[in-house]
Amino acid sequence: MLVHDLNLAVRSLRRNPVLSALMVGAMAVGIAASMIAITLYHARAGHPIPWKEDKLFAVTLDIRDDEPPQSYERHPEYPPFQLTYRDARALYASDIPLHSVMMFRSSQVVTPDNRSIKPFAVTTRVTTADFFATFDVPFIYGVGWSRPEDEAPGPVVVLSKFINDKLFGGANSVGREVVLDGRSYRVVGVIAAWMPRPKYYDLNGWGGWEIPEEVFIPFGWGRALELQPHGNTSCVRNNVKITGSDALYTEECVWLQYWVEVRNRADRDRYQAFVDNYANEQRQHGRFPRKNNNRVVDVPTWLTMWDVVGDDSRMQLALGLVFFAVCVLNTLGLMLAKFLAAAPISGLRRALGARRVDIIRQHLIEVIVVGLLGGAAGMGLTLGGLASLKALMFSGRLAHSSNPDRTALIQSFVHMDIPVMLAAVVLSLLAGVLAGLYPAYRIGRLTPATFLKTQ
Repeated sequence: MLVHDLNLAVRSLRRNPVLSALMVGAMAVGIAASMIAITLYHARAGHPIPWKEDKLFAVTLDIRDDEPPQSYERHPEYPPFQLTYRDARALYASDIPLHSVMMFRSSQVVTPDNRSIKPFAVTTRVTTADFFATFDVPFIYGVGWSRPEDEAPGPVVVLSKFINDKLFGGANSVGREVVLDGRSYRVVGVIAAWMPRPKYYDLNGWGGWEIPEEVFIPFGWGRALELQPHGNTSCVRNNVKITGSDALYTEECVWLQYWVEVRNRADRDRYQAFVDNYANEQRQHGRFPRKNNNRVVDVPTWLTMWDVVGDDSRMQLALGLVFFAVCVLNTLGLMLAKFLAAAPISGLRRALGARRVDIIRQHLIEVIVVGLLGGAAGMGLTLGGLASLKALMFSGRLAHSSNPDRTALIQSFVHMDIPVMLAAVVLSLLAGVLAGLYPAYRIGRLTPATFLKTQ
C-alpha cells in the first residue's frame, strides 16, 4: 500500500511540475531560513561544561558605591562580574572549595630559539595553579604547576598545542626553555586542543567567542612583571585614584576573574555564607556600602547574566521561524489549489471503492514527499547560506590568524552537527504535514458525485 501511494504521489507531482517545483521551493526556502537561524542560535546556546554544572561556580561581589545605577547599565541588579585584587586574595584563602582560581588575560612576546622564526606576540593567561583541574584542561605532555609556584613565582609555563607545534614541532617540550618578554621559563606542560564554547571562564571580548590563551604562567608574575590585563577593567568607587602601574592591586578596581569548584551543593551554600560574611566584615571598615548582593552562580546562570546568546540571536531565531511559518502557509495554499484541481480523480477513486481514509492517506504521503524534497533542497540552501555567512562575517579574522583553533572556532558557528541535522529532518516532515493536512482532509471530505457528473 505504501509503495502504491508513493507511486501515486510521484505521478501527481509529475503531472504539474511547475506547481510542484513552487511547493518544493517554498518549503526549501522556509526550512533554510529557519535552519540557519537555529544553527547560529544552537552554537551560542550550548553548555560548555555540563558535567560540572553543580560543582563549578563564578564568584562576584557587589562593591559598588551606594548610588543610583548608571544609565548605560543594562542590568543594574547584577554585581560587577569581576573582583578586585584585594577581595580575590581574601576569598582565595578559604579552604571550603576543592579548587579556587583567580586570573586575568594579558599578552607577551615569544623569542624563539630558532632564528628563522621571528619573535611574535602570544595571548597569556596569568592564573593560579588550580586553573587546569578546575576547567578540566586536557594535557598532551606534562602537567600544570603547583600552588607554591604561584607565589614565588616559579619560572614555569604551560603551552598550547599550537605554540608547542610552532616552537618545538609538536615534540614533548617538557623541561625545555621558552623566552617570554626576555625572561626564560621552563615548560612543565602542553595542553591538547581545547576550545570551550563560549570561553565561559573569561567572557571579556567578543562575548566570550574567543579561543583559549596560547601561554599560561603563574599568577605571581602578573604583579612582578607589571603585566597589563587585556579585558574589562572598571574602578567602581568614586574615590579611586590611579597613580601608577601597581594601582590595580591596591585600588577598588575590578579586573580579575574568580571561580571555585566545590564538592557538593552543601559546600556551595557554605561558600556563599563565607562570601557574605566577608562582605559584612568589610562593611564595618567602610567598604561594601550596598546590601549584600554577592553571587556564587553556576555556568548556565553565568552565561545568562552575560547574555551570551544575545538579543540578535533570539531575534534571528524568531524571524527564521516566522518566515518558516509563512512559507508553510504559502505551500498550504498551493497544495490546496493542486488537490482541488485533481479532485475529479479522487472522486473517481471513491466511486470505485476507495475509502475517505485512503484518499486522505494518499494525499498525506504526497505532501510528506514534498516536505522531504523541500528538506533536501533546504539543506543545500542552508549549507550554502552558512558558507556565505562565514565568508562575509569572519573572513577578516581568519585572514589575520594562522592558529587552526581560531578556524575551528569560527567553523563551529556555521557547522550543522547531528542534533541540528536531525532537527532539519523533523522540520521538513513537520512542514509537509502542516502544509498538507488541511488540503488532504478537505479532499477526503468531498463527495464524489459532483465530480462524476463532470466526467
